[in-house]
Amino acid sequence: MALVDNVISKAREYIGVSENPPESNNVVFNTDYYGREVFDNGSATYPWCVVFLWDVFRMSGAGSIFCDGMKTASTEAVLTHYKNKGMLFSTGKRGDIVLIITDAAGRGRNVNHAGLVISVNGDGTYETIEGNTGSGNIANGGMVMNRTRSLSGRGYKIVGFARPSYEKKSVKQSSTNAGFNEIPVSASLTVTGSGVRVRTTPNTASSIVKSIGEGENVKAVGRIASRHNPWFHISEGYISGNFVRGWIKDYNDNNRWWYVDKDYKYAKAEWKTIEGKDYCFGKDSYLFVKCYIKSAINGTYYWVDDDGVYQKRYDTESPSRKYRIVENYKSENAYKI
Repeated sequence: MALVDNVISKAREYIGVSENPPESNNVVFNTDYYGREVFDNGSATYPWCVVFLWDVFRMSGAGSIFCDGMKTASTEAVLTHYKNKGMLFSTGKRGDIVLIITDAAGRGRNVNHAGLVISVNGDGTYETIEGNTGSGNIANGGMVMNRTRSLSGRGYKIVGFARPSYEKKSVKQSSTNAGFNEIPVSASLTVTGSGVRVRTTPNTASSIVKSIGEGENVKAVGRIASRHNPWFHISEGYISGNFVRGWIKDYNDNNRWWYVDKDYKYAKAEWKTIEGKDYCFGKDSYLFVKCYIKSAINGTYYWVDDDGVYQKRYDTESPSRKYRIVENYKSENAYKI
């Protein structure tokens, strides 16, 4: 089967998949992309039409040709990438990424929705499979759907067709991480159990490299994105995420810090004291930094600095609008795209 057929076949498998609960952006593709469940509360922090495409290409063994291996959730980034390559076209063909601008797009946007062309109809329209679409909302409908698109339709127009290089051979997954979604991290972790085993692959059936004692420190460069079977990638192999604690920076992004405790427990929508300092974590479990956070019991706003540490001396009832103000840390995400 040709690579384009693999991608389209994989996309078809997910027709009908939707967010749960509705309007939350909590969907399997976002979980694969971010390495954990993410939720929105009406703020559209985690749109997923491009994430859906990224995940479909990845699962089809074609991740290296989606934006030439670039990981992005941005429609603008996809448009820019293929335009700069000279691979953006005014008419489409099977396997293209269709890029759409809707009437509801914000000022200054060039594109705000994307899908996969699965066939070209005789009347010049296109059959597509799109993530995060719906009958009442083209670009934020919350479902994977089969759609029919014309170059200009009710509430939208097609900006262009981005063309992945399907003729390139896909990069075969190595046997050490086949079937796993490992994301890059930067983490300094402390081992919380005795005789914790380091294995050649993230699997308890794989060979044991060595054992690590309680209290030892290890540095991780990747993690397997699974709440139920978590692993961290260290220099000598893989270690279970159930036997470590420490700070983790996902995707080496300073805006994506979170903290893991033994048994892979992590703070979510709560304040947590770590080594004598107070931190606040959002609904997405990432750390709030450099912002005011409203108290859950009164009208006081608490300041957290660049490292996310609460600074009591800056308590106020009139926070400066120069900075982000979090009105409800229990329902807001800390990370903003």
